[in-house]
Amino acid sequence: PVHTEEFNFTPKGQLIETNPYHGLRIYQSTKDFTYRYYDEKEPNTPTMIVNSLQKDDKTYFLSVFTGLYVFKDGLFTSYLKNNIWSEAKLRHITPLGNDLSISTEFGDVFIVNDHNQFKVLTKIPRSQINGNTISFLNQYQDFLLIGTEKGLTIYKDQQFIFVDQEQGLLQPFIAAAIKNETLFIGNKNGYYTINLKAFIQPKERVHSLKLTELNINNESFPMGLLTNDGVIRLAYHQNNINLHFTTNAHPFPDKLSYQYRLSKESDWSASASKPEIYLSYLDAKKYNIQIKVLDQSTGFSYTQTLVQLNISSPFWKTWWFSLLMIGFISGVVYSFYRYHLHQNQQFEAQKSLIEKRVESIKLEALLAQMNPHFIFNALNSIQSYIMDQDIKNATFYLGEFAQLIRKNLEYCTQPTILLVEELDYLKSFIGLENLRYQNKIKVYFEVDPKLDIYEMEVPSMLFQPFVENVFVHAFPPRILNPTLHISLKWISPQLMECVITDNGTGIVKTTTNNQLHQSKGLTLVRERLQLLGYPEDALRITSVKDQGTSVVIQLHV
Repeated sequence: PVHTEEFNFTPKGQLIETNPYHGLRIYQSTKDFTYRYYDEKEPNTPTMIVNSLQKDDKTYFLSVFTGLYVFKDGLFTSYLKNNIWSEAKLRHITPLGNDLSISTEFGDVFIVNDHNQFKVLTKIPRSQINGNTISFLNQYQDFLLIGTEKGLTIYKDQQFIFVDQEQGLLQPFIAAAIKNETLFIGNKNGYYTINLKAFIQPKERVHSLKLTELNINNESFPMGLLTNDGVIRLAYHQNNINLHFTTNAHPFPDKLSYQYRLSKESDWSASASKPEIYLSYLDAKKYNIQIKVLDQSTGFSYTQTLVQLNISSPFWKTWWFSLLMIGFISGVVYSFYRYHLHQNQQFEAQKSLIEKRVESIKLEALLAQMNPHFIFNALNSIQSYIMDQDIKNATFYLGEFAQLIRKNLEYCTQPTILLVEELDYLKSFIGLENLRYQNKIKVYFEVDPKLDIYEMEVPSMLFQPFVENVFVHAFPPRILNPTLHISLKWISPQLMECVITDNGTGIVKTTTNNQLHQSKGLTLVRERLQLLGYPEDALRITSVKDQGTSVVIQLHV
């Protein structure tokens, strides 16, 4: 063999020879050196192997670049390349009961099970292990032995026992082996023997804590002033506190680390190596300061309440100051209430003026709804039918006119009506007006089927003024095919658009009366929409001479 760093055997006892730069060989016979060669180009062939383990029916190989490999039933399997385990840089492996313990190049340790299906049971991060580089892994009973450049860690079920030069174990570690209950650790000058049974059955060494020094705001507090109940009472400004304490005598004080918390409900602090606590700018309340001592020489921890602090509240948090502030705030609130009441009275006065203006606008709009021209023309038509002794048409016309007047009186008192009622009103109005034109005007209604006309409400008689303008101004006799188109459709969620289009003469300002009529109707509608909260562009009118007029109204429904 050349460049071979790791040998092992198959479950059947055949020699496996690895090569860090090429493939590997499995020897059928070591007598005549017959073997099978596994090429390194194959994705499952182990390369750069640094450690191995034969356990049960599998042989494991660890690579510092390509992770874990397993030989079973004559085949190699790469756990990394087959997406079984993503760890790539591995260094040490040892059995741990029915499981395996594997370390990475960077100091993390994994406990895994690979019986039926590969599964990571526990990860021991390197932050919990003393040292950054692992020298060896070994098993003793149910304990995992981890050697690092700082010492020996004995681990089981989240309990850590640490042995280092403080107990006489010097570095560096080169190799380790276990025989019976003795751990042999070799270094450059010889080897150490460790009685593992004594370490895995330790006794608790820390059983008491004592407060030795107390500084408040950088001034020493006389320990003789401590009260009989063990409570230290301080003013609100005495809130920067430094505590020094000690444990009972311990043979390895460097193995102790300390954590604290201010109450049973709060979290423990980070570990510190010195028996000292500094607390700055504490709030005014009661504190029950507990200390937890972590003993790495035994793996045990000891917890005790060190001292109780009672920091009183400042004067601005006392009951009498609170009562004074309540009285002051009450006076300010009352003054504000009086001011606000005066403002409301002024607002109500302005509101009354606005409401009067709204009522006036409503009255003007209602008066404009039934244009005198329309009433005059309708009565003239009825009179014409009577003069011609056309009693049938006169009676029908008069009935339709009466129905329209009744609907107008009913809807004019309501701010909104159902869309179906608005359409019904428009159809009655258009039908009556069209009688005067001998039904020459073609009228088309287009309603989006997605609109629920029986549930949707719109401002009452909002579209009628624009339809009336069409019949009054849009279609002189020279328009041969007069057409009126009314479209209702959704343009966005909760926004409906009504488009009233004709092919008439367009808006032609020829007389003062026409200008006055168009300006008055447009102003009334715009003001009504503004009072309902619509923007100015909710109503848009487009007109082209001799091509017609288009009115677009957008409503939230």
